[in-house]
Amino acid sequence: MKFIANMPFPPSNLERYKITEHSKWYAGDPDLLAQFYETLKATNPTSATYMVTGERFWARQINNRGTIVTHVPIAGDIAETSADLLFGEQPIVDIVEAKQTKASDDAKNSQDALTNMLTMSGFYNKIIEAAEASAALGGIYVKLAWDLELSVYPIPVIEQPDNAYPEFKFGILTKVDYVQIVKIDKKTIYRLVETYTNDGNISYELFRGSSTNLGQIADLITIPETEDIEDITTRLNQILCVFVPNMLPNRLDRNSYFGRSDYQGVELLMDNLDETYSNWIKDITIAQGKVHIPKDYLKKDSNSGNYKYNPDDIIYAELDMDPTVEGNKITVTQFAIRATEFEKTSLNLIERIVTSAGYSPQSFGLSIEGRAESGTALNMRERKSFFTKGKKERYWQPALRSLIQMMMALYKFELNGKVDPNLKISVTFSDGITNDLNEKSAAVEKISNAVAASTYTKVKLLHPEWGEDEVKVEVDLITKENGLGIMEDPDKTINLNTKD
Repeated sequence: MKFIANMPFPPSNLERYKITEHSKWYAGDPDLLAQFYETLKATNPTSATYMVTGERFWARQINNRGTIVTHVPIAGDIAETSADLLFGEQPIVDIVEAKQTKASDDAKNSQDALTNMLTMSGFYNKIIEAAEASAALGGIYVKLAWDLELSVYPIPVIEQPDNAYPEFKFGILTKVDYVQIVKIDKKTIYRLVETYTNDGNISYELFRGSSTNLGQIADLITIPETEDIEDITTRLNQILCVFVPNMLPNRLDRNSYFGRSDYQGVELLMDNLDETYSNWIKDITIAQGKVHIPKDYLKKDSNSGNYKYNPDDIIYAELDMDPTVEGNKITVTQFAIRATEFEKTSLNLIERIVTSAGYSPQSFGLSIEGRAESGTALNMRERKSFFTKGKKERYWQPALRSLIQMMMALYKFELNGKVDPNLKISVTFSDGITNDLNEKSAAVEKISNAVAASTYTKVKLLHPEWGEDEVKVEVDLITKENGLGIMEDPDKTINLNTKD
């Protein structure tokens, strides 16, 4: 995006609108939802966007202050579940050569440096945070920063899509601007534009404007918050940032390279769920039991002077009235609560929401019926969730490989680290569920009986997390223990009747 002095800012389009809308659902705060629709109505009440959303439950709360409203944070649950499926178990990151039997010392040392770098930089925590935000907003950016006063390693930094303005070529990120408000002085807003380009450089511009206008370019030294910032030139010839789309295509704009949110298309269902829950709670509030008694049954409180009725009193003064006469009776009002109807409607909506978002209801604890299940059974029941997980992995895997290769290059060329950035990286995802040992053993037994796999393959099946050296050591042990060693000359026969 080209930033021009005095241009309207922030820019307004459908993609930005949906990012903002989805961020409010993700936040899980009912006030933010109501304020979002209120702002939409105030800024452009005749727009097609508002006319579509104007009759929704949260849009109506603009004029219903003080009523009972309940927000079900299903949006947050969806984003968290997506991140858990992807990175709940830490991915395995290896230098390919380092796992080979005759790995060079350079590869082994680079593997040690890589392991330390990913651990100390908080890489694994950052990607699970990024995955959650990506599911909610449609995509996420991870850029690289470095500061020897903070760390000897490059630092991955998450950038949210509502702050980013990217440029793509054939779907490949070539340039991105990150806009951050660094200072607000009365009505003046200072925005810092940080630009990452595909030549490996980072540049900065400061704009002095307002809440609706980008304003004029100002020197970085204008305010203390940016006076020490300088442009950065590196020896890397690639953009020091990756973009990971949540899923493609984006159904709102099939030509867009920005991904689609897990919430796309289910906003109205989430709105219906909140309305259902709110009416359920309203039903409970209305149905609170009320006791109606004649005035003569009340006693004056000595402290407050108010008349009160205490149903826990043991001794009562005898009243000169017949309690069986109409008007002297104690009566109770208790409305029925339509709990079953509300529960069925709510569960139906939740199931529809999570299914449309790409997940099995079982991933959210629905229809499990309280029983523990084996890994095989869960895989069968959660097939839709694992298909979605597999699709997202195909976007994340190349992005992670690229990001890690860049971290290694930065570590060597900018931070003088001892690592070979040209070594090939592999990123292996977990299967998302821990397979039961009995199931693995049964599978290996069936394969063995069918004479369908080598000892190497069977060991690899039981221990997918092992490297080549560990697998081969185990194969050698099994071979020796079971007397399966191969003779030097298998064609030579032994004659027991001779000394030869």
